Amino acid sequence: MWSCWSGATWAGSEFWVGSEPVLTLRTPDAPARLRLLKQRLEAILLQANSPQLQVSLDIPNPNPLTTGSGDPPAQTARILLNGQLLLEVTPADAEAHSAPQPADLARIWADRLQAVLNQESSRQQLFLGLGLPQHLNWQGRLYRRAERAAADTGRFVTDGTRIQDHVVYWEIPSGENPFDFTYQPTLPDPPPERLFLLNRHRQFVPYEL
Repeated sequence: MWSCWSGATWAGSEFWVGSEPVLTLRTPDAPARLRLLKQRLEAILLQANSPQLQVSLDIPNPNPLTTGSGDPPAQTARILLNGQLLLEVTPADAEAHSAPQPADLARIWADRLQAVLNQESSRQQLFLGLGLPQHLNWQGRLYRRAERAAADTGRFVTDGTRIQDHVVYWEIPSGENPFDFTYQPTLPDPPPERLFLLNRHRQFVPYEL
């Protein structure tokens, strides 16, 4: 079963950001862990002040009293995003991927995630619809969210109308000078073919019939 949100998707045991695969969990509890991963990612993105995201690791130091002269016991490593827990990499994960230690596998996944998040296309997919609905229903019309933000050319207006608890914008009709648009705007009836919502980074996100 696919689960998708704001460019982050998981199917079976694989986790993707946009069209980029990031990691695969091979333990029996993979679906539950990926569901938790998605929830943590959403919470972190909602708190992010910038689309620039930083991946880091929290790797415990081996306890010298328990290691002796042999190999250190496997300890869970943690992948962090903007300093917050995103995923725990367990000894079972390391064994499933033939990695010497969870920390070794965590480094591979963290490096891959950071490389994907450094791509502008991935960040846009993650943040574009963050906190916004996939669809808008208005006066019997169903609008679907587009995949790209609209360029702000100074032609968007609103009268404060809210749809599904979001202030909705529309474009000034073609042929009208936006600088002469001084009267109180009113959402047209019937509504236009495209409506817009502002996302948390002040981008106009189109919704189209």
